[in-house]
Amino acid sequence: MAVESWLAHRGHGSAVRGLTTLIVAGSAAALLLRGSAGIDRGTDVAISLGLLFVARGAALGRSLYARNARLAGVILLISIGALWLHQERLCWVLWGLSGYALARPAPPPPAAGAAERRSVRALISVTPDDPLAPFAQRTDKSYAFAPGGTGAVAYRVRFGTAVASGDPVGDPAAAADAVAAFLRHAAERGWRVAVLGTARPGLWCGAGSWLSRRRAVAIGRDVVLDSAAFTLAGRRYRNLRQAVQRSRNAGVGVRVCAESALGSVQREEIGRFMQETRGLSPRGFSMILDHPLDATHPGTLLALARDRRGQLVAVHRFTLSDGGRQVCLDMPWRAGQAPNGVDERLAMEVLDWARRNGGQHVSLAFAPFTDVFEAAVGDRRPDLRYRAAGAALRAFDGFIRLRPLYLYLRKFHAFAGTRYVVFAPAQTLYAVAAMLALEFGPVERSIRSGARTADRHSGTR
Repeated sequence: MAVESWLAHRGHGSAVRGLTTLIVAGSAAALLLRGSAGIDRGTDVAISLGLLFVARGAALGRSLYARNARLAGVILLISIGALWLHQERLCWVLWGLSGYALARPAPPPPAAGAAERRSVRALISVTPDDPLAPFAQRTDKSYAFAPGGTGAVAYRVRFGTAVASGDPVGDPAAAADAVAAFLRHAAERGWRVAVLGTARPGLWCGAGSWLSRRRAVAIGRDVVLDSAAFTLAGRRYRNLRQAVQRSRNAGVGVRVCAESALGSVQREEIGRFMQETRGLSPRGFSMILDHPLDATHPGTLLALARDRRGQLVAVHRFTLSDGGRQVCLDMPWRAGQAPNGVDERLAMEVLDWARRNGGQHVSLAFAPFTDVFEAAVGDRRPDLRYRAAGAALRAFDGFIRLRPLYLYLRKFHAFAGTRYVVFAPAQTLYAVAAMLALEFGPVERSIRSGARTADRHSGTR
């Protein structure tokens, strides 16, 4: 909770912030000049460094938080001990750190409670044409709501950066208000802002200072099948058609059902299969849901593939939005010995399910860096820029295999809208680190505990 603020966020906020920054930075400059004169160089430089951290916090509009003040006080007390022990250099370092501790941004908020998640779930049900909308309900996210609650932005905070998860959910007319509420919420807490997976960069890129002005960078495209228009007929779908037929020739059977309709025996079997293949709590942020099999997220579907012996060989989980008109792939689980073409077969079976149940679109996945991969598989040799990008992506093949994902999705010839990341170029290091940590970092404790709950529900260990 803020004790007091360097920045009055309404009225004369900009003037107060600028005046505070000038005063503190001027004091730091005066000390540096004094230190350069050799009067008490180490002490003056250390104090000026601490003051520069405070000035930076004031320039970013950060408030003084009790937690930060306590930490800075502890550091100063330790510095007194260091001075008493005649450890002057350590004392100088601690004085600089105390300024950094005092000017830190607000701590990350806790994940939203059940009531807020219910509100967001209702907004997702009226969000049109957004394959990433269902993932706003992931249980480790927090929310900023538009006035009246007609729109919301889902986000998490890492390294002082509030990373929005895709675009606002809810009424499209309230999207700009939801973004404004999120930006205001972040500014009041001194957080930088980044966006991961937006399809509407114009909502996020606007005017601002050189430090906070945001730019959009394309990172890939959605893959969306139109249930009314998509067909396997024609030469361009030959590879996809053959893959589906190979799964049929191998005797694979498919069933699509609501996750909530599973009995205890089926839940136990599927939970064990998930745990043995990919785990019940996969990493992710913007394009992966959580809590499979424990009834946390109503309205999810499972597509189950079994071999001739009746053994599970693949499970795909889907979630719904826009009143069931959008069917979105959440996570695939696949056994290593699964017959060829199983994933393609499950996609086609879910598309048939959507046609029968009022679904207009089936979103299969997000295809990252499509421009780079399209250049690599095209007829002409890619230029140096694309070759360099391709080499950089291949370096990550052991961690995340992007090229095989692209080659799989390319069979559907259904690349749709472009997705972007948005951040201020002056804050690139913080923004990229925050987004990578959220997508690939350790799974939140709440999600791990949810996975254990699913284990208990399913009887797995």
